[in-house]
This record gives sequence, C-alpha cells and structure tokens, in this order.
Amino acid sequence: MSTNIIEKNKKENIDLLQIEQFSDLDISEKDIVVIEPNSTIAITIRKFLNKVGFENIQVCQEAKEGIEIFSHFINNETNVPIIIDSGSDKNIKNTIKEILEIQPNANVIISTVKEKTDPEILKLFDIGVSSVLYKPFTFENVKKSFSHMVEEIEEPIVEERKEPIVEERDTEKEFENVLLSHKQITDNEFKDIYKIKKSEVDEIIKNALNNRTITLDKEISEAACNQCDSTNITYTSECPQCNGINFKQKDLVEHYGCGEIYPKESEYKTCPKCNKEIGSVGTQYREFAGYHVCSSCDGRFDRPTFKFVCFDCGNSFIDVLASWKKSKMYKTQR
Repeated sequence: MSTNIIEKNKKENIDLLQIEQFSDLDISEKDIVVIEPNSTIAITIRKFLNKVGFENIQVCQEAKEGIEIFSHFINNETNVPIIIDSGSDKNIKNTIKEILEIQPNANVIISTVKEKTDPEILKLFDIGVSSVLYKPFTFENVKKSFSHMVEEIEEPIVEERKEPIVEERDTEKEFENVLLSHKQITDNEFKDIYKIKKSEVDEIIKNALNNRTITLDKEISEAACNQCDSTNITYTSECPQCNGINFKQKDLVEHYGCGEIYPKESEYKTCPKCNKEIGSVGTQYREFAGYHVCSSCDGRFDRPTFKFVCFDCGNSFIDVLASWKKSKMYKTQR
C-alpha cells in the first residue's frame, strides 16, 4: 500500500507523530479517519478515541484528503471507521455517498453541533450513516457512538495485580506534541486542554523558552466559558434570523429605481426585480460591502451571531456573554 498521503497527513496534522517510522507500521484493526477542521476539537476527539481503543488516528481538515486516506486503507481490505464533521463539508451527502461507493459497509459517523432532532441530520441516516456524534464531545458519547462496533475493538488483556496501575503522565512530551500541530498557543489553552496545574504549565513553558522551541509573542485577552472559566471552547457562527449556518459574505446592491436589494454578482447590472439596467453607482444605485447572505432564509446581515460551546462543561453561550482571561501567546519555532 502506498503511504505517501498518510505519511504527509501524519506529519502535518495535529498531535499524531509517533516514534515508529510510519512506513514500517502494519495497518491494524484500530485505524480510524477523522475529518475535523478545528485543531482544538481534533485534539479532544483523538484523546477520547485513544481511550476507546483506536491507535492510528488519521486527522485531516478537508473531506477530499480524508476520502483519499480512507481509500488507501480500503485498498488493503481493511474496514476503517470514518468521522466527518458535518459543518466542514457543504456537500456532506455527496461525501457520504462517495465513501459508501468505495466501501458499501463502511462505518460512517457524523459529528455535529446540531440538535438530535434536526431534519438534516436525520436524513443522513437514510443515506447510510452508522451513528451521530453530538458536540460538545464527552467520552461517554464517543464510546456510545462506537457501541455498534464494540466487538471489533478488542480490549487490552491486563494481568491481575494487587496494586492498581497508575499511568504517569509525561506532560513535557504532551507539550512537544502540541507544538507539532500549532503555529501558536496560549498558556491557558494548554492548561485547560490537558487539565494540568498552572504552576506545571509555567515550568514547561519556561523550559521551552530556554530550549528556544517557543518564543513569547504577546499578551492577549482570551475568551473563556462563563460557567466554568475554561478556555477549552469552540465557536459556531449562525444566521441571526433563522440560526442557519449556510451563509456567505457578499456585497449587496440597492437599486434606487425599484428599491430592490440583491447580492452583487456577475450579472448585477440588471436588476432581478424590474429587469432594468441599474445605471450609475451613486446616482441610480449604491453598494453595501461586507454583508452576509443566508441561503436558507435569504436573510441579509452585516454580522453573524457567534455562539461558543465549552468542551469541559457543555455550556453554550453567545459571544457577548463570554468571560475574558489574560493569556500569553507563544509562537512555535520549527
């Protein structure tokens, strides 16, 4: 099997670099492909997938690359689950169909911030989706999404011991792995994602500065959850009129002659309402720059509604209600 695309993905994406040479690594039953554009979310889901039992987790940001990696595994006659973020792909239905054409019995899992009763999500089951993983992620939800494959995921055999096994964390190594996938990171971000004390974070960052693997960039104010104060959050943007996510930034044109306001596109010189030439800008029409047009409700607005979701406590809140914490931003040196 050619591994060029997988090696490239492994080296360029988040927190996936292992000590072994990937070209020498046999594909096991514990491979999985994840299409997730948000690196913070990808780090979280990778940690949960490791706990479930997956070992070789291939993360990519675009559906095209994810399908290419998926097809490499299938060429090796291996049934590999694939997780697709519904918000990262406008043609999510076509992507699912393409995957099922490659392997009809593929385990396709959709991750989404939409409600469980959302009709668009329910329609995906008719296409062939195995399960849905709802955000914000919790370990129990991730485990439940793979319950239909539980027989395929072998539990490790552990010899019975009198003393409990306590796995010692290597936070220095965790920080090194984070630097592989980030061009910049804040001290609060690292503390909240990996759940370690601030004093320990300060010591790790001090060592990284001395080793010149990072440099201090600037101090910033960072958005945090207004319930638990964690910076381990992500945001979604929505149409303020219908709460939809299918909108694009476009310039608008207002035709004075008939009062029509419409997106400025290739044929904008002809008004779609009265079918007349709109004339000269400033005297017969004007333009609005930087507006957004929603394809779901045809709403027009200058600014979408931003909503935050906290990965730690599950709280959801709009941007104006966010807490703010002082953070230090560091640049990684590669």
